[in-house]
Amino acid sequence: MLFKYPISDCHIHVFNHKDIDDVIKMVNFCGYTNWTCLALCSIPFRPENMPANLVAALCKLRDPRCQAFGSFHYNPDGTLPDADELLRQAKWLDAVGFDGIKMLDGKPGFRKKLGNSLDDPRYDKMFDWCEKQQFPILYHINDPVEFWHWDMLPEWAKEKNNFYGDGTFPRKLTIDEETFGFLRKHPGLKICIPHFFFISDQYGLCCEMLDRYPNLYFDITPGWEMYENFAKDTELWRHFFAKYAHKILFGTDTYSDHWMETVTCMQRALETTDEFEAFEEHVVGLDLDEETLRQIYYRNYYKFVGRPGKVVDVSMLLEYADTIVTYLPNESDKPRIQSLVDEIKAEIAKHA
Repeated sequence: MLFKYPISDCHIHVFNHKDIDDVIKMVNFCGYTNWTCLALCSIPFRPENMPANLVAALCKLRDPRCQAFGSFHYNPDGTLPDADELLRQAKWLDAVGFDGIKMLDGKPGFRKKLGNSLDDPRYDKMFDWCEKQQFPILYHINDPVEFWHWDMLPEWAKEKNNFYGDGTFPRKLTIDEETFGFLRKHPGLKICIPHFFFISDQYGLCCEMLDRYPNLYFDITPGWEMYENFAKDTELWRHFFAKYAHKILFGTDTYSDHWMETVTCMQRALETTDEFEAFEEHVVGLDLDEETLRQIYYRNYYKFVGRPGKVVDVSMLLEYADTIVTYLPNESDKPRIQSLVDEIKAEIAKHA
């Protein structure tokens, strides 16, 4: 077993249903007790992602250790649906057997394309329902502050054109303030903001947020700039992790072609005092104590995601599959994506 203690991963993406076998091999290697597949179909400019809810549900059907968070479909023109439609989709995700919701609206590029604030009233009915039901949301919000400053941008991020400082993207502080806005309206929301909300350079704000909102979690899925910030004062952050161990989740953001490097670097960062470089960032291991690691590795997973065993309604899922191409903005994409949907449907039907 790679890690010292039982461990579950709340943050795995499977973009292609043909990768499921390899993902399961990765899960076996890491020794995960459970894992969450996060769907990302709410990206209108990537039509191949439209069947993502089907892929996440298929992961759950294929591997009983898997739980699945579904995502919203937005209007074909890339705008946010109205409040009733968002609420309808949230209730549908719950009814069909998903374990929570994955949102990407706060990622700067997506926030720019949507054109609405994260505390827009159209989210309120959905957030109200999720808060009352304690239906969990894993919500990517913001990106590292370095992405607004070309001279601070890592080389890999430059290659991917992850630069937000050209004046066309919302500022990091703007997205932060919008996040505070919807949290004030829905303070009991069960929500995980991954990547430490990209505020690992603001120790006091991390403490204030986790103190203020009882069902707010951060996950320690890299961005590795987070671990470089931890390395600047390991004693301070070791104390933080011990104090807030009940509010931190383990995640990796795999599956990818570098998953092995990611998980082994995370094991070293959490369990050792090793000093090393990871993805262009300087890391010093925190050497967390057993109780802290056990909470982060698996106890909090079940508090946030819930226990496995929620059944997928295959008939509802297959009925939904026939609607997916209606969300596509371009008619030219529909035959290709319908063919992909039909391929995944055939795999799902084996579990009827």
